[in-house]
Amino acid sequence: MVFVRKIFEVIIMAITQEERKKIEDIIKANNWFTYEEAESQIRKHWKPDNNKKGNYLSTQRRQLQKIIRSDIIGTYFQINDRNHNHITDDEWAKQNIYGFEKEKTYFLDLPNGEEKEYKEKLHVFPKYDDLFPKFEKSIVLSAFDEQLDDERKLQFRDIYEDVYGLPGNGNTKYIMTEPYLFALKHEIERREYPTKVLYCQPDSPKYILQNFEQINFRDELLKNTDHLIDNFSLKIEQELKGQNNVKKLEINRYKNILAFINNWACINPKVLNISHLKNENIYTEFINKSNELKKEFTFNFDSEKEKEKLHKNFSKDKIIHLSDSELKDKIKNSIYSFEKYTLTKLELKLTDENVLLLQAANTRHVFSEFLLKYLKNNNADELIIDAALNAGLH
Repeated sequence: MVFVRKIFEVIIMAITQEERKKIEDIIKANNWFTYEEAESQIRKHWKPDNNKKGNYLSTQRRQLQKIIRSDIIGTYFQINDRNHNHITDDEWAKQNIYGFEKEKTYFLDLPNGEEKEYKEKLHVFPKYDDLFPKFEKSIVLSAFDEQLDDERKLQFRDIYEDVYGLPGNGNTKYIMTEPYLFALKHEIERREYPTKVLYCQPDSPKYILQNFEQINFRDELLKNTDHLIDNFSLKIEQELKGQNNVKKLEINRYKNILAFINNWACINPKVLNISHLKNENIYTEFINKSNELKKEFTFNFDSEKEKEKLHKNFSKDKIIHLSDSELKDKIKNSIYSFEKYTLTKLELKLTDENVLLLQAANTRHVFSEFLLKYLKNNNADELIIDAALNAGLH
């Protein structure tokens, strides 16, 4: 411990007083959370009254810590820095929404002075620092900073301990700021209530062929093609249902906040005046985004038309000169191509939908911060503030 402290002192001596003051200002401007405090916040529903059945999120502690670990190491290797990644504008835009992934081989320092080699796919999840005041930033400090020899993080850690002392009992593995916790909670929620992953996959060629293994498969040919298309349609319907369930979560958050505004504007118009709010651009933006969310996510594709097409292409007069193997191969390619093409179109539409959901979450957060400040500036009492927090403002 003395040896580690001396390392810290050498590092701090290497920075100027101006740099040290800047780090200290950032540290003091932020709210900090130990891992235990952060996990407690993560597992709370945005609206506590909706959390009647226990924890809102079921991610296990080990998995949660793996997500943080991957983010820390991936950030250190700058996989979220475009200057280190030669990708297209479209790819970069998607990564800024869904996170950054890259396989890396790297080494971590062990307590005995040796190094251990790792090779894994790292993931850095999106941060939203632009939603917070200038000095509030997404920062997480951890034991990995020493293992990676991350001098900048070690400077932060040492100055943090000079200002606040050790966080809790002993050297907690993670200490994070509120912006980092906000981004982490959104990441965990995205994983449990997925909006970016298209789980529906086309039927494998092998599976398609299994439907035509009977000796007399030609007699049931069109019936089996219909069966495959119908099953695929059901999978698409489940995908749409899952997407709209995610959307409903965000819609409900908006409804909770709007209900709070309408209720308390009637109860105490001196503290909460809707006419005043309507003059604020952020309120208008919040209402507009609420209206955008109301539209159900839909995706249209004509399964009946596809079945008619298959019936036409595989009518008896069209297949009479084909061998069994040629016929099966042709059916397999037709069905697989249709499913693959349909899912590609769905994925593109989902990408646009998820941009809307991300924008809605950002707008909601900015508006929540504004409304809380508005209430406090109007001398709102604890009852109103508690009601605001219970409605999902944070």
